[in-house]
Amino acid sequence: MHKTILIAVTMLFLVLSVVLSPDVALQASLSGITIWWDLVFPGLLPFFILYEFMLAFGLIHGFNALLAPFITRFLKLPPDAGIPLLMSMSSGFPTGVEPAIKLLQDGRLSLQQTQRLLAYSHLPNPVFIIVIIGAGLFHLQHYGYIILLAIWLAAFAIMFVHAQLNSHDSATGKFQATNRPYFIEAMRLGQQLDGRSFGRVLGDSVYSSVQKLFIVGGFIIFASVIAAFIHPLINKLLPGLPFVEQALLEQHIGSIAIANWAIEQHHIIAALALIAACLSFTGVSGMLQVSYYSYSHGIRLAPFLRYRIVHAAASFVVLLIIWKPLSWIFGQLLGMPEETAFVQRTAHALADDQQLNLWLPSILLCSSAALLIALTHLWYMRRHKS
Repeated sequence: MHKTILIAVTMLFLVLSVVLSPDVALQASLSGITIWWDLVFPGLLPFFILYEFMLAFGLIHGFNALLAPFITRFLKLPPDAGIPLLMSMSSGFPTGVEPAIKLLQDGRLSLQQTQRLLAYSHLPNPVFIIVIIGAGLFHLQHYGYIILLAIWLAAFAIMFVHAQLNSHDSATGKFQATNRPYFIEAMRLGQQLDGRSFGRVLGDSVYSSVQKLFIVGGFIIFASVIAAFIHPLINKLLPGLPFVEQALLEQHIGSIAIANWAIEQHHIIAALALIAACLSFTGVSGMLQVSYYSYSHGIRLAPFLRYRIVHAAASFVVLLIIWKPLSWIFGQLLGMPEETAFVQRTAHALADDQQLNLWLPSILLCSSAALLIALTHLWYMRRHKS
């Protein structure tokens, strides 16, 4: 009842806001579309397509065979639970949701185990972090690697602790990991289970990737409009942090808003820690995407929300901890003083952010990936015939 009333009030507020301030809604929508079209869509499309090929040709299944001991011993989950985790690590959320729900439907996971697995496999897209945040916005891919490392270190630490505290949700606590297929055998098994031809995989990968990116674009635009209307209120409460509402609502616009604030205020280290926290939290839109796939299966969002808050706080702290040693390591590798190894080029990184566009490198990368996939397929077919 309370949830229904809250949703009704929120929708009424949005409708009235759009009617009373259509110019604000229009500008916010255009801003969200610009971010999605210039950065998110071209930056993620090639990697989404490659990821679909990895899944169809069994590469994800091969890595899952190697990951099985970690899944069973440390996370207290069945070996098959590694596939949603690997899918999320390689392609970001919500790619791990559907396979986790499938394991629940097949009886290979209990409801409590599925609840935990959804929390573990809700990770941000590494390509977005490295390509768009690191190389695109800050013009230093090292920033992307540092943010990704902090998020993953915090994630695995929390996974381990959380699994030990909740291992009672497993019937035995131990799972049979013997006679698991090795990497090559697991890849062949994954290919057999998929069963699609090369042409079918290519068509499905493009269609699926574009569909996912359109869903992401819808969430970005919707979050941009809401953020524009609540910004005056948040700005009065927190005048020095103009990115709070965006970070709470959606990870993409939140991360970009934090990056712009960092360049203007020269708070690079704090900004990277805040971006790591924002990407770990994933915003309200990230949780709504999980709810979209799992609402009819009894999955509760309250434990999921608590886990996201803990992961965000841990990622923030971990990045601050690893910054000093990593800056020293990169300084030694690059032959620079430690204090300038990461900040040499950030003074002008976002000076022309409105013209930042990833379409040209995306087209080149897509073309190179298509050529590599075609050559690999021809080589495989020739070897198979011989």
